Amino acid sequence: MNALVKLSFLSALILCFMPSAFAATSTQIGAGYGFDLRNGAHLEQYEIFLRPPLPYTTTLFGTELATAVELGFGYIKDWNQGSSGAARFSAMPEVILAPHSQFSFLLGLGAGFMKGNTDFSGHDLGGPFLFTFKLGIQYHLNEHWDVEDAFYHQSNGDIYTHNYSLDMNQLTLAYTF
Repeated sequence: MNALVKLSFLSALILCFMPSAFAATSTQIGAGYGFDLRNGAHLEQYEIFLRPPLPYTTTLFGTELATAVELGFGYIKDWNQGSSGAARFSAMPEVILAPHSQFSFLLGLGAGFMKGNTDFSGHDLGGPFLFTFKLGIQYHLNEHWDVEDAFYHQSNGDIYTHNYSLDMNQLTLAYTF
């Protein structure tokens, strides 16, 4: 793993766990679907997640900045073949920037693991350990419901022989309570 990835991950963890006089109070649960159609791989992912807030919020240039950690449970499969897929768990600290009351931007960097088949037809994910990255926009439908569109990247950081990453467009419906 290169030094830039290590430094970025450490910086995100430090930022997310810094003490603050403010605390975000909303937790989200959600479900999503992602797909990766590169190079004929046709991989898809079904995911449920829990996104509790972390104890750091602030105002940056008049814009609310909050932190959370996304605990994701997913299932990855190749919809071209009948083989078994891989279950995925990941923990991803996130920074949430809310420049407007109707939408927020999400940026996350985390790690996780997979259990099951990680070698799909023409797309070998290498092994069970993984790193995750997410960049997305969340549209707030009302006080409780949100729709999210995100770019989701999953890679093993070249720690295994094969490192065919996932680059997915992920659509999510989330409930805030």
